[in-house]
Amino acid sequence: METKRDSNIPPWQQFTVDSQQLDPVPLEIKGTIPSWVKGSLYKNSSGVYEIGDSKLKHTFDGMAVLLKFIIENGEVKFQSKILNSETWEASYKANRLVISQFGTTALPDPCKNIFSRFFSKFEPRTTTDNTSVSIIESGDQLWVLGEANKINCVDPESLSRVDQVNYSNYVAVHAATAHPHLDKDGSVYNLGTNLKSKMAYNIIKIPTKADGGLDMENSKIVASAPSRWKWNISYNHSFGMSENYFVILEQPFVISLGRVLIKKLAGNTSEKSLVAYPKETTRFHIVKKDGTRIETKYTTDACFAFHFCNCYEEDNQMVIDMIIYKDLEYMKKLYLDSLQGNSYFNSKHPPKFARFVVPLDISGAEVNKNLITLDTKATAVLQNDGSVFCTPDLYSEDSDGIMMELPKINYESCSGKNYQFVYGASIFTEKNTIKKLDLKSRTVKEYNDVDAGNEPGESFFIPKPGSTKEDEGVLLTLVMAHIPGRISYLLVLDAETMTELARAPLPENKIMPLSFHGCFAQSKSQTCW
Repeated sequence: METKRDSNIPPWQQFTVDSQQLDPVPLEIKGTIPSWVKGSLYKNSSGVYEIGDSKLKHTFDGMAVLLKFIIENGEVKFQSKILNSETWEASYKANRLVISQFGTTALPDPCKNIFSRFFSKFEPRTTTDNTSVSIIESGDQLWVLGEANKINCVDPESLSRVDQVNYSNYVAVHAATAHPHLDKDGSVYNLGTNLKSKMAYNIIKIPTKADGGLDMENSKIVASAPSRWKWNISYNHSFGMSENYFVILEQPFVISLGRVLIKKLAGNTSEKSLVAYPKETTRFHIVKKDGTRIETKYTTDACFAFHFCNCYEEDNQMVIDMIIYKDLEYMKKLYLDSLQGNSYFNSKHPPKFARFVVPLDISGAEVNKNLITLDTKATAVLQNDGSVFCTPDLYSEDSDGIMMELPKINYESCSGKNYQFVYGASIFTEKNTIKKLDLKSRTVKEYNDVDAGNEPGESFFIPKPGSTKEDEGVLLTLVMAHIPGRISYLLVLDAETMTELARAPLPENKIMPLSFHGCFAQSKSQTCW
């Protein structure tokens, strides 16, 4: 039985051990789910924000909760489980947070004296394995990722952790993104960062075994780019990959090595190790898959990004689609006390879609001339110092752009290729919508019937079998209750028309935590990342 909820706190902030749904439970269906939609939607979420005396502070701090929606024959079953990470198990046993998270410091062990507490800061188990950001499928394996150096393998049926891998045991990185890419040969690529003498951004290649599982023993660094700073390295949540290149965003929002050392001594959180340099430029590193780095310095005005949408090459130019922020206002507003009651962001600078285009070869180019020849408002102008300054196409007639986050595409068909549609959501705003941006016609379709007080999450595009059109399929979106009294539900939309086909509400006594990313496993040979 679940504990009584606080009416002043959003339901998603009140997930407890009793909130778990360990065995799949059928959900009521309103509408009709196409019979060809068959598989399991797995979502990762930041779920548990209170452990004994520890009250976690930031949205990114919550202990991971895994969600599963089993869809077959037009019916849906729901399952949820707290990830049994080492961080969660040790914290639950101690009745307090024992390993610091992004914005919350671990409480000291009351049984240790001041000297023991100080030296415990240098014990090996100081990096969290609370992987609460994304999920990928590789063969029969389901991998749960965060932004540290550890990833967890979970059983697809029970959602229990069965294995753990530390990237640092195989390659020279100290952290890696939660958004790897799947290449056409089955290899998995990810971006990791090295914080030691060679401050660098490293692309990791992880081969797959015959059964499709990750072959960590044979993983290696295949490409690298240096940090522009001696003591800082850019924070990265994702990276771009086209058919022949990797795109690494070096933004002036950095991890400070000096602050990391202070963090060790003072017991600060990871958030305290981050520094913004708003007067510096953002840079694109373009690296070939064979490891050759293009030496041209591509820059743009200072901006911040969590998510790439897609990257592709056309006429010796690289198209880079991202969701950008003008500043870090959103990061600060993700503290839990800012999201209680009926509060929304109401940001002056919301996240928006942006298309950058960079020339891959500038030999013989003319200074102060726009080098972009594609049909776009994006520009790339050669500077006197040999660098190229880029301005984005915001796909809007005004500077506000098209507000969206959590972008998804038809990844199976369009990753690394010229494409037409990107899907996203406006989140924590008074008018929550699910959007479909047509990059050819420069128009937007919106689904506006999200219930008031609910928040739409990431949409998963599921292609219809035998489809010939990029948008022929459905979108699966989790819609989370943000205000007490609201009901969370799984929403099914027709991706072409953006009209509702069906929804599957959770039981009134069940909580849907704040989910970030996941995957849809259709079959052993077909997975939507």
